[in-house]
Amino acid sequence: MRELLKLNHYFYKYKGTILLGVLFLIFANGFLVWIPVLIRQTIDAIEELTEAGFATTDSVWQALTSPEAGSLLAMNSFYLILAALMYGVLLFATRQTLIVTSRRIEFDIRNEIYDKLQRLPQSYFARNNTGDIYVRATEDIVRVREYFGPAFMYMTQTIARSGIIITIMLLVNPKLTMWALLPLPFLSLFAYWVSGFIHVRSNEIQEQYANVAGRAQEAFSSIRLIKAYAREDYESDRFKNESQVYKTKKLRLDIVESLFHPLLSLMIGLSVVLVLWQGGLMVIEGIVTIGNIAEFIIHVTYLTWPVASLGYTINLIQRSAASQIRIAKMMAEADEISDSDTTNFKIDKLKGEIEFKNVSFRYPDSKEYALKNISFRIKSGESAAFVGRTGSGKTTLIQLIPRLFDPTEGEIYVDGINYKEIPLTVLRQNIGFVPQDTFLFSSTIGDNISFGIKNPTYEKIHEAAEQAQVLDNILEFEKKFDTVLGERGITLSGGQKQRTSIARALIRKPAILILDDSLSAVDTKTEDAILNHLKSEMEHRTTLTVSHRISSVINADKIFVIDDGQIVESGNHESLINKNGYYANMHKKQLLEKELADL
Repeated sequence: MRELLKLNHYFYKYKGTILLGVLFLIFANGFLVWIPVLIRQTIDAIEELTEAGFATTDSVWQALTSPEAGSLLAMNSFYLILAALMYGVLLFATRQTLIVTSRRIEFDIRNEIYDKLQRLPQSYFARNNTGDIYVRATEDIVRVREYFGPAFMYMTQTIARSGIIITIMLLVNPKLTMWALLPLPFLSLFAYWVSGFIHVRSNEIQEQYANVAGRAQEAFSSIRLIKAYAREDYESDRFKNESQVYKTKKLRLDIVESLFHPLLSLMIGLSVVLVLWQGGLMVIEGIVTIGNIAEFIIHVTYLTWPVASLGYTINLIQRSAASQIRIAKMMAEADEISDSDTTNFKIDKLKGEIEFKNVSFRYPDSKEYALKNISFRIKSGESAAFVGRTGSGKTTLIQLIPRLFDPTEGEIYVDGINYKEIPLTVLRQNIGFVPQDTFLFSSTIGDNISFGIKNPTYEKIHEAAEQAQVLDNILEFEKKFDTVLGERGITLSGGQKQRTSIARALIRKPAILILDDSLSAVDTKTEDAILNHLKSEMEHRTTLTVSHRISSVINADKIFVIDDGQIVESGNHESLINKNGYYANMHKKQLLEKELADL
C-alpha cells in the first residue's frame, strides 16, 4: 500500500474530473436509496387505506381500488421510475469520469515507464529478463490502473452507499439496524485475512506470469534455431512447466476467492433473517411498520454490493500494490548514463576526433576488467580498425564511444571535449552505429533504413541502400522499399540484414561511423564491393571498424590489435606486418585459410 500512496499525485492532477465523478456517484446512490423509502411509504399508505376500509366497514378491495389508492400508486410508481432512471444516468456519468480518468492516468504511467526504460543503461537489460521487463511495462500497468479506476470507484461507492443507508436505517430504528448489521463485522474480519493472502499470492502470480511471458518471447525470437534443431517438443515442455506453475499458483488464489463469495451470501442472508425476525416482533409491538421491514430488507440487499465489493476492492488494491512494487523497483534504477549540465553546450555538429586516456572498463557485477588502461587518439576523418580474437574486448571498446556504457576508469574525449559534457542527443546524433547483432524492425525496408533521420526522402533512402550494396536485393522484391519485413528482419538473409543496417547508419551522414564486425555475414567479394563504395564516405568522417578479417582493415589509417582487453600492437597494415608479431601471425593464418578454401 505504501508504494500506491506514492501515486496519489495523479489524483491531484485530475482532481476536477475525479471530484465530479465522486459527486455523480454520491447523487446516484441518493436516488438509489430513495427507492426503498418510496416503497416503504407506499406500503404504509396502502396499509392505512386498508385499515380505513375496515374502520368504515367498507371492503378492503374497495379501499385498494379507490381513486385515492390509484393516484397514490401512480404517483409513487412515477417517482420510482424517475429514481431508477436518474440512478442509471448518474452511474453512467460516474463511469465516464472516474474510469476514463483512470485510463488517462494509465496513459501517463505507461509513457513514464517507457521513457524510463529508454533512459536505463544497457547493463539493466543485460541483468533482467526481457519477458519480465515486458510484463512490467504492460500487465503491471494495467493492474496499477485498477487502483485509480475500479478500486477507487468501488471504494467510494462502498463509503457513499453504506453511509447513506446506515444513516437512514439508524433514523428509522437503531435497534433493528444493529440486528441487520450484526453479521457484517465478521465478514470484514474475513476480508482482512483474505487481503493479506491475496497480496502475497498476487505478487507470486505476477512474477510467474513474467516467467511465462519470457519463455514465450524467447521461443518466438529463436524460432529458426528451434526448428533447425527439431526441438519443438522440448520447448513445448519447458513452456508447459512454466504454465503449470502459473496455473497452480492461480488456482490457490481462486480457491480463497471462491470461498469468499458464498460466505458473503450467507452473511447477507443471515441479515435478512434477522431483520424479518426482529422486525416482525417490533411490528407486533407497534414500534415499526411493515413498510419499515420491507425498507430494511431492500437496504440490506443494497448493502450486498458494497460489502461484496469490499473484498473485490481489497483484491484489486492488493494486486495493484504488488504490481506497483515491481514497477517502483524498475523506476528506482539509476540512470547510469545521463547528461551533466549541458545548458551552455551550443555545438550541434561534431568533427569526429576521438581520444581515449587510460580507459579501463568492468561490466556491472563482474570482477574482471574487460578493458585495461586503453589509450589512443584518432583524428577527425581518419579510419581506425580494431582486430583481435573473440572476447578480446573490441566490441566493448567501441560501445563506450556512443556511451552505451561509461568507462569505469579514465576519460574519453570527442573533439577535445570530455564526452560526458556533450549532450547525449548531440553525441549520438553524430554517430552512425552498426552493431554486431543486427536488428531490424517489423516495418518496411524503407522505414528501417530511414530510422535514424527525420523527414527522409526516397532519394536519400535509395542513395544509402546503394552505398551499402543492398539496393539490387531490395529492387528484386515486388514492393521494393515498401516490402514489410518479418520480426527482426526475418524476410532478409543475414548478409542483406547487415547491409540494410549499414544503410541505416550511412543515411545519417554521421561524423563518426562505427562498424562492429558488420560485414561478417557477407562473402569476401561482396565485402570488397561494399568497402570500395564506402571509401568516398569514409574520407569525410571518422570511421571505426571492428573485424576479425584482416582484409577488412588493410586500408585503415590506424590498426589497433586488442588482446585480453589491452592494446598489444598498433600502426598501419604495413608496419604491423613488418613487426612480425600478433597481427602478422593473424594475417598469415587467414591467408592460409583462404588458399585452402580456394583449392
